[in-house]
Amino acid sequence: MSARVLIAEDDRSLRTVMGKVLAGQGFVVHEAGDGQEALERLSGERFDVAIVDIKMPTLSGLDLLEKVRALPDPPHVIVITAQNTMQNAIEAMKRGAYEYLTKPFDIDLFEELVLRAAGDRVGRTAPSSTLDDGPVDSPDTRTLFGESPAMQRVFKAIGRAARSPHAVLISGESGTGKELVARILHQSSDRSTGPFVAVNAAAIPSELLEATLFGHARGAFTGATEANPGKFQAADGGTLFLDEVGEMPLALQAKLLRVLQEKEFYPLGAARQVRVDVRIVAATNRDLLEEVRASRFRSDLFYRLDVLAIELPPLRDRKDDIPSLAQWLLDRHASSGTVPRRTLSHEAIAWLSRYTFPGNVRELENMLVRAATFATGETIRVEDLLGPTGQGRRETGNQEESIEDLLRRRLGPVVRNFAEPPRGRKSDLHSLVVGMTERVLIELALERTRGNQVQAAKLLGINRNTLRRKLDDFDLDPDDARSRR
Repeated sequence: MSARVLIAEDDRSLRTVMGKVLAGQGFVVHEAGDGQEALERLSGERFDVAIVDIKMPTLSGLDLLEKVRALPDPPHVIVITAQNTMQNAIEAMKRGAYEYLTKPFDIDLFEELVLRAAGDRVGRTAPSSTLDDGPVDSPDTRTLFGESPAMQRVFKAIGRAARSPHAVLISGESGTGKELVARILHQSSDRSTGPFVAVNAAAIPSELLEATLFGHARGAFTGATEANPGKFQAADGGTLFLDEVGEMPLALQAKLLRVLQEKEFYPLGAARQVRVDVRIVAATNRDLLEEVRASRFRSDLFYRLDVLAIELPPLRDRKDDIPSLAQWLLDRHASSGTVPRRTLSHEAIAWLSRYTFPGNVRELENMLVRAATFATGETIRVEDLLGPTGQGRRETGNQEESIEDLLRRRLGPVVRNFAEPPRGRKSDLHSLVVGMTERVLIELALERTRGNQVQAAKLLGINRNTLRRKLDDFDLDPDDARSRR
């Protein structure tokens, strides 16, 4: 039996285009021109997929979505909108949307998504999207900004995680906005009326961190003249944000694990246990799995924290965002009165787009505030970005530049200066460069596995015999990797 699809969209021409595409795939397509009509159809008939526009007469798409999810046998709902805001993306996923698409969208990707939604409907499986959609933006001065597919995935992940009670682990380099994501996640959750309490594990001495988190009784240690409830109790009924959780000492990790399991603990020096209702959101700029392998982080705690994962991309991996993000940051600070209103010259935008920003958005923001402060005109030039002393930074940033940029910078001179082979002979440039790269990759794999060839071959995704042959070709000794570890 063909899957049934309802298209709720007030734009008749777009409705017609979507309907023809889906009918061509064998779907039974029905249409509704406003939210109320769509609700009546969905309440009285069975549909497998509903495509719902956010802005419709009589009933908005988000309100329709909430009512549809309450039906006994609701369809998968795909939300579409031309209102490209982060709040819409988060709210749609929070209310149970299967996916979220922004207009204009690629019709082939739309078709693929509806086919997948219909297939998941048959199997009753949960949606898991990797689809790259259009831009998502936000006018909120305390929120994230991004028009790239990478940031839209972050927004949708926040929306999905907001409707869940489970722990969230946010990963990303310093300056990517991990605490901001944690705050938005809290504000979007059903705990938003409760407290949001942030603790930076790297900023508090290890000997004080336990008392900070779990509190202490009066007289528990020298200087404890008064009882202190601690951050867990302060966050009761809300969210506790553990920033830089990878810096937490192993002994304290064990106590944190017990609190996550039992929901109760003894404050330092106390005779009675305290019970709390806290959602944990943790963040790290370290690779916690690597920390687990190195025995610096407990594996059982890692899996308790890594229930829902949100990974923030570094700014160098979403360079398309830089021009609009930079102007948005300038406008935000100008609106608050902290800097004069400025715009960026074309040369300044080009310079920013080439720089790799090891400090990510935080570095970009600081750079723009400085430039806007010292600029002598309304337009920020490259010289202003370099600072008042004229002593700027390299466009490639520091050693944290992307692999693609690093390879381009290092291989550029090799390719340009490589001598062309004599007539009738084949160039060996490709095999030379690939061979060097492959050798380094094998060496790193052996170092990670402490010279274990079976594990190294598995990590590389190649056959053990293939690895052995390459070790001979490159004259590599696995025992050397153990000594370099």
